[in-house]
Amino acid sequence: MEKVNIDRSDMQRRLPASNVSRKKPKRKRHGADFALRIVAVFAAILVWFILSITQYPTITRTINSIPVNLSLEDTIAKEKGLSALNFKDFSVDVEIKGMNYEIGNYTSSDLSATVDVSKVTKEGDYKLEIDVKSTHSTDNCTIVSVTPSTVQVTFGRMTEKQIPIQVDAPNISPQDGFILKDATVTPDQITVKGPENSLEKISKAVAKISKNQKLSEDTDIKADEIVLYDSENNVINDSAITTDENQTYTAHFVVYKKKTLKLQVAIQNVPENFDISSLPVTYSQTEITISTPKLDDKDTETVTVGSIPLSQINLGKELVFDIPLSAGEVNLSGESKVTVTFDSNEYTASLVRVSNIITKNNPAGKKVSVETMSLPMVTIIGPRYEIESIQENDLVATVDMSDISKDGSYSKSATISVSGHNKIWCYGTNEVQVVVSDPSDDSSSKTETTSAAILANSD
Repeated sequence: MEKVNIDRSDMQRRLPASNVSRKKPKRKRHGADFALRIVAVFAAILVWFILSITQYPTITRTINSIPVNLSLEDTIAKEKGLSALNFKDFSVDVEIKGMNYEIGNYTSSDLSATVDVSKVTKEGDYKLEIDVKSTHSTDNCTIVSVTPSTVQVTFGRMTEKQIPIQVDAPNISPQDGFILKDATVTPDQITVKGPENSLEKISKAVAKISKNQKLSEDTDIKADEIVLYDSENNVINDSAITTDENQTYTAHFVVYKKKTLKLQVAIQNVPENFDISSLPVTYSQTEITISTPKLDDKDTETVTVGSIPLSQINLGKELVFDIPLSAGEVNLSGESKVTVTFDSNEYTASLVRVSNIITKNNPAGKKVSVETMSLPMVTIIGPRYEIESIQENDLVATVDMSDISKDGSYSKSATISVSGHNKIWCYGTNEVQVVVSDPSDDSSSKTETTSAAILANSD
């Protein structure tokens, strides 16, 4: 029988489409291939290791930005209380040499750099070397070069000092009618730390405030910064001096109000209808300006500096009074006293006789008798044109008995008034003898009769 060779592709073309689509493809088997890949990886590593040892046994490379550390622990400098005053953090670049398989993957974390402070034994400036080594003690790593290889450090004894704080606020001002009384800072001092010779240069500390504001009441404002100055008012910028940067400082501005005090003297024991305003009084100053913490006070106030009885006022008399101030008030005018003078221009004095003596406010149920018949030497003062026209019957001496309640004989000061003249007053004291008795007392009646008879005879 003849063998027929049929091409498989022709058979597939001849088969129905449904039969072709139902035939499943064969899965590939990767087991053997995967194992070969693992073997290849290990072989590559082995080759690299062998080449590293045989072809490139040592390499040289540079590691950048290695941070430098300065420590004084367990050093002579530490024992003597020294500190690195101007040291700041920095880094170095290091060239290293070693076996490729040991240092080939080194980074900055695999090396440590420290400042050699073994030679620091006293205060001063030192040029110190920088030591670099591997952080892996088993690695054979050689340091070829360090850049920079040294660092300049100043060593000294650290101390601290408290400096009182002043306020500098050129743009803070009071509103019209007010005064900036004071400005304080809380805390009121700053603690500075640093070398003793650096701290000795500090003359003052100033709280700087740049804010622009007009004040009419007490106000707190945070300071922008604290600036240190020397004795010549130069700003101190010494990096060795440190402060607490987290501390805040607040300035408290105290505001006072401006106030005008009008000055006056009180006149006492004035007869009825007397014109006090007519007195020829002059003041060394009629008003002063003060500052007060009472911000609600009126702008102007009249104050009495003292008092004087009308009967003690003589022409040319001069009195000095202290100007009274309330608690916290400050006199801005400078003068703390006022002089009061009674001018003699166009005024004159005259001696007169007063025969008309009366009493008032007599005690209830009592009889009051006047034993003094007249006051022959009474000084009266007033405008010249009025004094010249005074008649004796214009004068009245009045004795106030309101403080008397019991029987007896009393010496009382009389107040002299001039009928029809409200600008004339009496200078000096005029004593009058009066007797207080019970109306049924015969002796009192006799005394009254006798006094009346004497008065009649004198007329």
